[in-house]
Amino acid sequence: MNDPIIVSVGGGKGGVGKSTVTSYLGAALSKKKYSVGFVDADLGGANLHSFLGVKRPRTGLQDFLSGRVKTLGETAVETCIPGSWLISGASDILELANPKFGQKQRLISSLRKLNADYIFVDLAAGTGFHVTDFYASFSHGIIVSDSLPISIENAYGFLKNGILRGLTRLFPDRKDVSRFVQRLSDSKAAEGFATVSEMLSAAARVYPEETTLMKQWLADRRNFLVLNMIKDKTDIGVGRRFVELVRKYLSVSLSYIGYICYAPEIRTAVRESKPAVLSPSASVSGCFEAIAANLCALTRG
Repeated sequence: MNDPIIVSVGGGKGGVGKSTVTSYLGAALSKKKYSVGFVDADLGGANLHSFLGVKRPRTGLQDFLSGRVKTLGETAVETCIPGSWLISGASDILELANPKFGQKQRLISSLRKLNADYIFVDLAAGTGFHVTDFYASFSHGIIVSDSLPISIENAYGFLKNGILRGLTRLFPDRKDVSRFVQRLSDSKAAEGFATVSEMLSAAARVYPEETTLMKQWLADRRNFLVLNMIKDKTDIGVGRRFVELVRKYLSVSLSYIGYICYAPEIRTAVRESKPAVLSPSASVSGCFEAIAANLCALTRG
């Protein structure tokens, strides 16, 4: 069995369609005969199950984290997508919404052992540690945004905070290195850095070995951009400009792998609690087939 390709799906802002993108993209890959797993990592407000035709998951992450089951795979349930499974979070369990770092590490380690060609980890909104820890732990990540300025700003903040979290977690026992990296978060301060490249250049003079590790971590990341609810060519162009912004300031690659046309029927399906992937739309299906093809090409050569 090959190791699964684990892809986190985030974007910072709520309401941009992360769960829609996750479920539809999984369905498109299933049509290509790939096995797909879904993990709802919105630990305080899980809702991915409603997009996948699962009314009330009988098991979920809480059973694994609490020790009621021994392996993470025991919490998986079938979805409406053939050959796929879902591990759900929970929306009403306080302890699950605030897991300890050790619990998250145990969960992340167990995810890597599950059986699927692709595993999508649907992240919560925001840029807190619970979200960025998941982002930073997997080398593949999809950034979902619409074309509105506030959404793009949130997507940029999500990516920046995820990078900061990932770089600092490389050195958990080195507060001096962590403080140095954190200077990137306040570019207007006297000793702040405006770009990741500036920070790395300065770090190389003080922490040469650590800087090599940071550069390798950044080089190993594969980030993909998907724009949702697109209405015209102007919206499409927002993605290309965002890619350039990320390249200039964050020093990571970001591949713009596609956009999704605005489709009212998807919003209707969500409001009516129908599985979004069962809402037929020729335009949307074509968008996701193209995105799935690009994702396969970039993750499998």
